[in-house]
Amino acid sequence: MPLTIRKIETSKPGPKVTTLTDGMGLQLVISPNGSRGWRLRYTRPNGKRNMMSLGSYPEVSLAEAREKRTDARRLLDKGIDPVEHRQQERREQQFAAKNTFRVLAQEWHETMAPRWKATSKRAKESLRALEGHVFPYVGDRAIDGIKPLEWLEILRRLETAGKFEQRRKLHSFCRDIYRFAIITGRATYNPLTDLGGALHRYKKQSFPHVSQAELPELVRAIESYDKSPMVRVGLKLLLLTAVRPGEMRMARWEEFDLQNGVWKIPAERMKMARAHQVPLPTQAIDELRSLHRLTGRFGLLFPGRNDSTKPISDTAFGMALKRMGFDGRHVPHGSRHVVATGLKEMGFPREWIEAQLSHKLPGLEGVYTHAEHMSPDQRPAMMQQWADHLYDFFTRA
Repeated sequence: MPLTIRKIETSKPGPKVTTLTDGMGLQLVISPNGSRGWRLRYTRPNGKRNMMSLGSYPEVSLAEAREKRTDARRLLDKGIDPVEHRQQERREQQFAAKNTFRVLAQEWHETMAPRWKATSKRAKESLRALEGHVFPYVGDRAIDGIKPLEWLEILRRLETAGKFEQRRKLHSFCRDIYRFAIITGRATYNPLTDLGGALHRYKKQSFPHVSQAELPELVRAIESYDKSPMVRVGLKLLLLTAVRPGEMRMARWEEFDLQNGVWKIPAERMKMARAHQVPLPTQAIDELRSLHRLTGRFGLLFPGRNDSTKPISDTAFGMALKRMGFDGRHVPHGSRHVVATGLKEMGFPREWIEAQLSHKLPGLEGVYTHAEHMSPDQRPAMMQQWADHLYDFFTRA
């Protein structure tokens, strides 16, 4: 006879195990200590007898136990062993728990961080972007279960906010995380690879910078800047070398050979992760010697005010330009545009200019061409001629 709630409740534990049968293999086993557990006896697809636990009573009610029995018998009708099916589900759940997007992203980040140069913002930037825009939505989902449409929604949130550059970087980070997951056998498909066609195209705007006609005004404003001699020299050197502001801020005296007029920036501090030689015109050498009298006792050219082991703030050069009246017109990185445009108008070869900017040439040319153009009559002569042109404005200030 099928079990009833009354029969279950009135059955008391005895000195031996008591078994109450509900039919079709379902049993309630009552132990001498009073515990009650559901068991299902069945025949495996291979013909062998087996038993599986369906949980404890009353946590699993009679009705729920019968539902589990029905589910198990459905599997058996398909030739599937319910115990093996349950074990497989547990394995998949454990696999999914270990392979959520958050877990894979953190593993990717730990793998990539040592490859990124120590002074780069990329490690912090990537993790901050993921924590702010991805983890709250799909961070705890199995990486293989996140649909392309969900990624599209995440990226479009940034589009709607007008944060196109941030969207581009986040798209790149997430795409690389999927590549890492595929390589390590935790994913089979990269849903971010083909999303570009569904996103709005955005043409990256160049950094604000003055025109060649406005260059004398900028030069004279820098020469007259009296708030910080150190910052004034830094702004001059940006125009004399065309290096990136971050490369300038973190420059160390040990990198400079003033005798031979060259600044050798190590690969770990370069955006392209390759060492860069910067020819120093005589005017730059003079500025560096004057700066050395101020900061030569420190390792950094531009030590911070409160901690000399760290460089000045990344806003120092920009704030100085704002004080000079160039807010929205020119930023520190814009000096690279000014130098590149000026050198082009002076007729210097494109390869020399790109090398000075530490740019990789496009296509196959960039793959096979690694010339630094540091012969005396190449980049050094080019930058000396540029400095002479520039200092016509400095000396007239």
